[in-house]
Amino acid sequence: MARSRILSGPVERRRVLGGLTGAAAALGLTACGVSESDGKASNGGAKESSGAGTRSLETDNGTVKVPQKPERVVVLENYDALMLLDLGLVPVGVPDGAANPQLLPKDVYEQLKDVDTIGASGTPNSQAIAALKPDLIIDQFYKEKSAPLRTIAPVAFYDWHTSGAFWNEQIAKLAKAVNRESRLAEKKQEYERRLTEVRTAYRKQIETTTWAPLSGGPNGKFFLGTPLVTVMRDVGLRIGAGLPEKEAGFVPKSYEEMDVLKDCDALIYSVQADGRPTPTTQQLLDHKLWKGVPAVKAGRAFPSRHFVMANYSFAIATVDEIEGMLKKM
Repeated sequence: MARSRILSGPVERRRVLGGLTGAAAALGLTACGVSESDGKASNGGAKESSGAGTRSLETDNGTVKVPQKPERVVVLENYDALMLLDLGLVPVGVPDGAANPQLLPKDVYEQLKDVDTIGASGTPNSQAIAALKPDLIIDQFYKEKSAPLRTIAPVAFYDWHTSGAFWNEQIAKLAKAVNRESRLAEKKQEYERRLTEVRTAYRKQIETTTWAPLSGGPNGKFFLGTPLVTVMRDVGLRIGAGLPEKEAGFVPKSYEEMDVLKDCDALIYSVQADGRPTPTTQQLLDHKLWKGVPAVKAGRAFPSRHFVMANYSFAIATVDEIEGMLKKM
């Protein structure tokens, strides 16, 4: 399966993959030291239950003994929290800034707003985590930081950058980790039903138009492609602007390269959950070169509140948004 472009530097990767880490970065806590033992073959040294209440789980950091059905899960990245919510599980610990009303749908914010925080993404506070008495810790980015935490609870590490860079690949792994694969199957079936409805109702519009998703970037640049491109492709939309088939997005382009959008009949740009563009995207929308793009001049540049694509609930909401756009084509 095609993967997202892997950007250099952990901060940049988190920014574009998670879409939620800007607020968290400003609220970082210093991680407390925990001795780390070597666990290349397996998650040795982890605090884990024994007997019939455990099972073996294959992770990107070896085989880990985890509870049959974890209930007290701490996550080290905002994306993981959103995935767990789709599986019917509210984590007991999340990174600082995970509950941000500007960036999250109201119902999601309400579920996360009172959850205890465990430090900023990338700097987990081991004392805060231990106080929550988790039975599982999930990590997708910070192998060196999460490994010492296995003295508190089993750590399931999945490397987003090398073992499946699309949200639907990662949520499948988390569903297995927390033993909620049946819940995931239900959400996936709901998503596939909506896809079928939209494909059937808007077959002509889908077959005769070309689209591209984008967002603003720093220093006179924009990013071609966003996480929602996976859903656009599932709907059946033809992706233009030279975005390669194997790219999920975040291809940096300068404003002077905006001509790349000329083959597109419609564009989707990212806004926050509150409907407002980020400052960098607003700069893009205000630029004279943007206003000269054919799709923009034709009134076919549409906002999407689902820049963060982390679970099937978000994907279904994106299909709903795309349906509204197709009605205008």
